[in-house]
Amino acid sequence: MTGIRLAASNDPVDAAWAAFDAAAIRFKRMYDRVERLSIDHERAARMEAAQEVARLWDEWRALYLAASGDDEPRPAA
Repeated sequence: MTGIRLAASNDPVDAAWAAFDAAAIRFKRMYDRVERLSIDHERAARMEAAQEVARLWDEWRALYLAASGDDEPRPAA
């Protein structure tokens, strides 16, 4: 991940993607700077960030599929 993708318009799909992208970058930076065997509250913070990234991905995906008119579920990337 090299940078945050900015929303190009007020389109909900673009806004959801930008939110997901920003959260994913924050999570990666958080994960990169701490040791794997850290104290409990640091692990909890990473887990919370990971859950937020997953939630934002699901939100973006639902909006994207709705906007494309494709109601058929697809496997996640």
